[in-house]
Amino acid sequence: MEILSCSIKDRDVIWLIKLILANHDSEIPGKGMPLGNLTSQFFANVYLNELDQFVKHDLKAKYYIRYVDDFVIFHRDKPVLQNWKLQIDDFLKRSLKLQLHPEKSSIISLNRGITLLGFRIFHDYRLLKKSNAKRIWKRLGAFKQKYDAGRMSQEQIARSLKGWVAYAKFANTYNLRARVIDKANVLFCQDGIIPLSSSSYARGTRPHGL
Repeated sequence: MEILSCSIKDRDVIWLIKLILANHDSEIPGKGMPLGNLTSQFFANVYLNELDQFVKHDLKAKYYIRYVDDFVIFHRDKPVLQNWKLQIDDFLKRSLKLQLHPEKSSIISLNRGITLLGFRIFHDYRLLKKSNAKRIWKRLGAFKQKYDAGRMSQEQIARSLKGWVAYAKFANTYNLRARVIDKANVLFCQDGIIPLSSSSYARGTRPHGL
């Protein structure tokens, strides 16, 4: 609230923000924020803008990217990264009452690829994380149960799968998308309505497909 109050002077807006944040049921009073509403990502970005400023202006890191609470820093010198990691952890604890995730914060060589936003990213191609690739098959199974029970229509299934296809296209997933869509057509096209056609995966890159 102190950070927001520096830029927002309208008392009614501040009151509304406090109301939204107070709606979060936390084990530790005053810690955390509600997820799932439109303000969550905005609040996270405002809060972690403090980290952005520290990394760019204090550490003077040239290659830094962040999406909400996932961030990556590139540097050729491993000792520099080790030092930055210690400083970032100290800054987060001291200034924002946060800490780096002990299992997800690591220093690795780029030739191993990096995991970011559900993708395994390499120099010249991207793959879905294995867990994300497996999850779509479980989702199809859940759709099938709901479809057979009359609780989900072909149109609803099509909308959900189109969203997944749009996401998966950011990776080299030509073969995976083809298999998923073909399976969906087998499961949900008894009356001739095809939720997704082959054109949905005809576009995109073939190399390194799963």
